Amino acid sequence: MLQNQIKTFCLIIGDLIVFYLALIAAIIIRHGWPFNYAIFKQCFAPFSFIFFIWVILFLIGHLYELRYTASRRKFFEMVLKLFAIGAVIAVVYFYLFVPSLAPKIALFLTILFSSVLFLIWRGFFNRLIQVPRIKVWLVSDSVEAKEIKMFLKEHPQLGYQIEQILPFENIEENPEKAIEEIRGKGIDILVIDYSLLSDLFSLLSKFPDIYYRVKIINLIDFYEMTTQTIPINLLTPRWFIDNYYNKNWELYDTLKRGSDLVGGIILFIVSLPLWPIISLLIKIDSSGPVLYKSIRSGLKGREFYIYKFRTMVEEASSIGPAWTLKDDPRITRVGRILRFLHFDEIPQTLNIIKGDVSFVGPRPEELKLTELFRKEIPFYQFRALIKPGVIGWAQINYPHGSSVEDAKEKLKYDFYYLKNRNIFFDIIIALKAWRIPFEIPTH
Repeated sequence: MLQNQIKTFCLIIGDLIVFYLALIAAIIIRHGWPFNYAIFKQCFAPFSFIFFIWVILFLIGHLYELRYTASRRKFFEMVLKLFAIGAVIAVVYFYLFVPSLAPKIALFLTILFSSVLFLIWRGFFNRLIQVPRIKVWLVSDSVEAKEIKMFLKEHPQLGYQIEQILPFENIEENPEKAIEEIRGKGIDILVIDYSLLSDLFSLLSKFPDIYYRVKIINLIDFYEMTTQTIPINLLTPRWFIDNYYNKNWELYDTLKRGSDLVGGIILFIVSLPLWPIISLLIKIDSSGPVLYKSIRSGLKGREFYIYKFRTMVEEASSIGPAWTLKDDPRITRVGRILRFLHFDEIPQTLNIIKGDVSFVGPRPEELKLTELFRKEIPFYQFRALIKPGVIGWAQINYPHGSSVEDAKEKLKYDFYYLKNRNIFFDIIIALKAWRIPFEIPTH
């Protein structure tokens, strides 16, 4: 985990260096040599603000997540989209807020050089980090072990190389051979099922130097480190005791409720002018009520009504499945626009103010879906340990689902959030919610 954080930090620093080099090159071309420090000093503050905005854009667009840094077509498409958006923001900023400077040629050259240097720098970085440096043995015969191996093969930039997957019985039958292979191949990490850790330590006690050579990690933790999800099928009730019940969440819950209340009131006031416009468009487009409400399951199973602007035909639930299908014919013309802009979610500010939901958290499901998922998916009931939200870790990482299997995949992300949630993580999720219009598919 620390290694990945260091790589992410290097990405951010490298990007900023690229931006400032582009600015310096632009000034040299525009004003000639020797380098004009007076112009650079004049440009430094406003361009630094623009570069900060670009870093935020890249954060929203996944470009600081190692899973998305491989040199591939979709990555370059995302870079071009983000630089286009960043260019528009830069032009608007300079001509509205810094009209006295408004460096037309220097700004154009900075944007051009930044994009070119960025692609060169990221291409070099991607090749550098795709050389695996951490050798791993997976001691497990579970499906999850095979999933990790496939995931890391597709994401070499994470820096792990799976040398072998083998059942624990193989080590138990011939521990001397296993130890010799670990030494000979220079294995850095042994990943093993939690239930077998005690047995492994007993075997390794005859070879004490191995404790100093390798790092031993629980399979669940390694799965979490690499995929940023939690493997549902490997969980036990003990996991929830360690990662929820044994932690004190009072301060976090208090701070989050305060920020939800303040933010909800502000957002409600700001969005008020849109209410009559959206209501009129919905009424003109189709018959039925303006607001859609349905009973959802919330914190600790408490039921509540959730509010949205109606985007489907009247009585849609009686003429189709509970979940929304891709290209669902029940969605109205205005409804498609509202969904694309996420304006249908505006009435949920009322739910945020009431405390039914938070800005960030697992999306609340309809009651009949909740009942179905509890029957079909292990530990699904523990999802209700935390308050649901308008946007969640699952929603920004997994495409819209319409099956029990999709719900199970999303639950992996929900449990990752349950374990790792904090105010900073909530801010990151809220920022990344804006990346939906220029999303990189992850599946």
